[in-house]
Amino acid sequence: MRSLTNLSMTVIAASLAVSFFSSCRGGNNQTNIELIQDMMESPALKSQEYDEGAPNNAAMRVPPEGTQPQGFVPYKYTDAVAAAANQNPLSGQYTEEVLKTGTKYYTIHCAICHGANGQGGEQQSVAETMALKPPTLTSDKVKGWTDGQIYHVITAGQGVMGPYAAHIPQKYRWQVVNYIRHLQGKGN
Repeated sequence: MRSLTNLSMTVIAASLAVSFFSSCRGGNNQTNIELIQDMMESPALKSQEYDEGAPNNAAMRVPPEGTQPQGFVPYKYTDAVAAAANQNPLSGQYTEEVLKTGTKYYTIHCAICHGANGQGGEQQSVAETMALKPPTLTSDKVKGWTDGQIYHVITAGQGVMGPYAAHIPQKYRWQVVNYIRHLQGKGN
């Protein structure tokens, strides 16, 4: 009886080994059988798609309250008067690197309305059609603003000018402020 058990165990082990090695054919390009659906490829939704199971049927989810992206520093000033106290960490730094970065972002985002030299929107095609013309950045009024006030207008907007916080990265806004000061004749 014992030899029959040993023999049957040997036959079972041999048949398992043969079936295992016969299934491992080299060069077989068949894909795996997916036992659990949607584990290898999850269904993807685009942000503006309709999602029946989501709140408001929108596929785009709102981040949980109180969360913020890594490296993001919230802007603490709510009005231009309070923002006047905001200190420019690059104050007086008119190096080639600071002005080069400031020039880049000013030219892309500001010059279309304020002019290439900060002279206002009178000479610019976009500003010519505006009912309320953009201010001249080289005027005595803007020269009298603190760096914090200029930074605040770039970040939060003012009047008909919308906020540029989403367009000009936080780390480059002070360089734009320094470039505006350079246009005003400081740091030459």
